[in-house]
Amino acid sequence: MPDIVIVGAGIMGSSIALELQRAGFSTLVLDKSNAIGAGSTSASSAVIRFGFSTKAGVVAAWESKHRWEKWADYLGVSKKDKKTHPLAHFHRTGMLFLESDGFPRDLFLGLMDEVGVPYEILDNAKLNERFPALNLSCFWPPRSPKDPNFFTDPDGEMDGWFTPDAGFINDPQLAAKNLMDAAVRHGAEVQLRSTVVNVIRNNERVTGVELADGVKINSPIVINAAGPWSSVLNRLAEVEDEMRITTRPLRQEVHSVNAPNQFSFNNKGALICDLDLGYYCVPRPEGTILTGGVEAECDPMNWIDNPDEVLLSPTLELFEAQVWRMCRRIPDIEIPRQPRGLAGVYDVTRDWLPIYDRTQLDGFYVAIGTSGNQFKNAPIVGQAIKELVLACESGHDHDYDPVQVSCYLTGETLDLGAFSRNRTDTISSGTVIG
Repeated sequence: MPDIVIVGAGIMGSSIALELQRAGFSTLVLDKSNAIGAGSTSASSAVIRFGFSTKAGVVAAWESKHRWEKWADYLGVSKKDKKTHPLAHFHRTGMLFLESDGFPRDLFLGLMDEVGVPYEILDNAKLNERFPALNLSCFWPPRSPKDPNFFTDPDGEMDGWFTPDAGFINDPQLAAKNLMDAAVRHGAEVQLRSTVVNVIRNNERVTGVELADGVKINSPIVINAAGPWSSVLNRLAEVEDEMRITTRPLRQEVHSVNAPNQFSFNNKGALICDLDLGYYCVPRPEGTILTGGVEAECDPMNWIDNPDEVLLSPTLELFEAQVWRMCRRIPDIEIPRQPRGLAGVYDVTRDWLPIYDRTQLDGFYVAIGTSGNQFKNAPIVGQAIKELVLACESGHDHDYDPVQVSCYLTGETLDLGAFSRNRTDTISSGTVIG
């Protein structure tokens, strides 16, 4: 019997498995797919950024960035082993943030000041000097291409801010596999093609799970890291009704175009979060640019009931909405005749922030609601869930006195109360951004 069952073998489940195995627990990871990181993780743009609306969000991203930079060390992979163990790689490109009308800049920059994240404020002249390939006019508000005012001339000039340490992970699914491989080297077990259909409980304590083939797995601790399927698992465990913050599956698309020479990965290309036009983009080493939406008001939300029934190919409507808006900022992009890209499903909370918490069912923990923006924080989430489990299983009242996680590379402290299932009054940018 494993000490802990983790449901979900994406980036979060893999990170949690590694940290718990290192702490001496025996873990069994279950996933309904046939590969590690094959769900939402594989569809992530894997952006590493630091602009969050809570201090905990900034702390988690800043600490995780330092772990991504020392990825082999974090995984325990030696220089010799690197030759036979391909590793995901962090590309540091910097990120340009172009704000929407009324964006609370002081809140975001103030939190980065508090944590020590470097940034530059760039006026329009400096932006044009730094990024000559961009049209740095003000287009606000974002519009659908179907809007008759979509091609209205811009009014005004943009300024923005730039975080030089931002970037992206080149292969998100490989990153999840790196974590799971490390967990397995420490003794973790993985069982793919295994669908959980019931959470078994004895009064107020979880006692295991039941699989679709009828097999019952006994365990005193179960961790929900099931991504878009997390709400289904919470209902099976009968914990959703007591949660103030819950999750809901959302279909999202990311599209790909060829990068112009003037704004390619190797020539002044940087991440852009453009709330003024309503997209984000990621210049890639292979000569493309990935672009996705930032939940602009003109873009309808595609909420879904069953993640298994989602079409994973791009649609023309969203392709035009995201790519055409990006082309107004980067005019030299050539728009392909056919949509290129992919779709994925995220588990989204109403404030777009995650839930890393215990539940009212003793032994049942959640690492959910990652809302498409938490891939970057996977290295610290594993540690956070480990310390949460250790504290709560020792009798600590996390709801009353939230667990504090020490960040050993930055010296910061991560307050897990910010990720409570019962939090209130959270300010959010309301966007995915990678």
